[in-house]
Amino acid sequence: MNNFKQQLAPGWSGVNIGISVVLFLVGLWPLGLLMIAYILWGQRVGLDLSRPETLGVFWKRLTSAWRAGIDAFTKH
Repeated sequence: MNNFKQQLAPGWSGVNIGISVVLFLVGLWPLGLLMIAYILWGQRVGLDLSRPETLGVFWKRLTSAWRAGIDAFTKH
């Protein structure tokens, strides 16, 4: 059986499904939607909660895309 950390990887694992169900049940539905988005598109955007080092890389990509969008918006 896989350990907990391996099941946090993007995909339909029991742990990921359980986390999203619990988030919906306790009234944190926006976080539940984010968890479903992570399950569906986490690997595509380079985010993997089973490997914490990907959080820094993902954050750098997100901030650089944000800055590029702001720069493109302010130039027009």
